[in-house]
Amino acid sequence: MARATQLERLQQLAEAATTTFGRLGYRRTHMADVTTAVGMSAGAVYTYVESKEALFHLVFTSAFGPGLDSLPPLPLATPAPEETIRVISEGLRKRAGTPLLRAAVHDDAPTDVRAELTAIIDERYSMIEGLWPLLAVIEACAADLPALEELYFQGGRRGHIGQLARYLDQRAAGGFLRAMPDGAVAARIVTEAVTWFAWHRRNDRDAALYDDGLARRTVIAFVCSALIEPGR
Repeated sequence: MARATQLERLQQLAEAATTTFGRLGYRRTHMADVTTAVGMSAGAVYTYVESKEALFHLVFTSAFGPGLDSLPPLPLATPAPEETIRVISEGLRKRAGTPLLRAAVHDDAPTDVRAELTAIIDERYSMIEGLWPLLAVIEACAADLPALEELYFQGGRRGHIGQLARYLDQRAAGGFLRAMPDGAVAARIVTEAVTWFAWHRRNDRDAALYDDGLARRTVIAFVCSALIEPGR
């Protein structure tokens, strides 16, 4: 078997670190956990990254940055904590946005509310399905990194649920969607349904029971049936 190049090793480290940080969180992840996964000695990893902080940074620069198409100077230096947060913030802004939902909130008279709601749910489903390994890292590590906790839980996720709640309340007030006792609760129910099937079911022991395409279509159909007034 051909020996892995340095670039291939760095790519393997990024993939293994993504899985390990997403499973164990930041504090409980040790360099040995990652090196064992790629068959690398504990000392060899430091020819690629200077520290655990640099390895954590690699997870996001490899996914949100220019990628690992070419070999950067090694070992990767330890970044300032705020630099990693900046990379995560910019990456989520570019790839985790919900432009269809944002536009819908500013439109009081949709021509086809079913098509609108379908597109909004599908937009969120696609984002989570595409980014869930990175979102797993963020959620698992946020408890150990206060700046990440503030960025993700108090900022991005809370902001999305609040925006969805405003949309549901707005469409209910216009007679397009069913009125819910609490729009924020309804928005959270929708978000959790999408998140479980697009992401969390993949770690469930019954994950193989669900076809990806059918799961997506069923979640969208279920949400639309629950929220859209008959005849719309």
